[in-house]
Amino acid sequence: MKKNFIPMLIATAALSLAACGNQTKGNGEGNDSLATDSIVEATPAADLHTEEAIKAQITAYYNELNNMNAGEMDMSQLDSIACTKSLLALMKQVEEKSIKAVAQGSDEYFEDEGYRWFQGLGTPIQVQFDDITDPSEDYVEAYLTLSWNGQTAPVRLRLTVEDGAWKINDFADYDTDGVGFRTDMEYYLGINNDSTAG
Repeated sequence: MKKNFIPMLIATAALSLAACGNQTKGNGEGNDSLATDSIVEATPAADLHTEEAIKAQITAYYNELNNMNAGEMDMSQLDSIACTKSLLALMKQVEEKSIKAVAQGSDEYFEDEGYRWFQGLGTPIQVQFDDITDPSEDYVEAYLTLSWNGQTAPVRLRLTVEDGAWKINDFADYDTDGVGFRTDMEYYLGINNDSTAG
């Protein structure tokens, strides 16, 4: 896995993650409940295939992240709203394998606690849009610069239209090789690589 892409999770946090419904602490002020209606309404209904619609949807997702930063942050709930079904299914497989590894005392757990959203920064995050590929397609890549407290981090979101909204299908670097969260999870599971992970 790319250690510089996904911040680390200590082993004990993996067990508490499962026990607490994937909740993590925020570090600012806001509301710890998800306003799902605001996410749905953020996408212009007339035409999803515009830069404005894509930007509105992404902005709504990060606004929800910022709104949750007062206390317990249920990253799994945000993921369930923002991510594609296939990405969620992969995350579930990784979580199950990781929890099993920790329970068995193995150090082969997956090191992530939802910080693919933060990129190592804190909240509230500000989002700058650098580029978006052809919005007329059902698959786009959005290049963002996230900033917080004088720090910045680049991210590439791979999105696709699903259930009438733009959903995140992968989180990736864009300043290096573009290897993403999905690839890291597939490697951990032994999918499409030479790993013998079980």
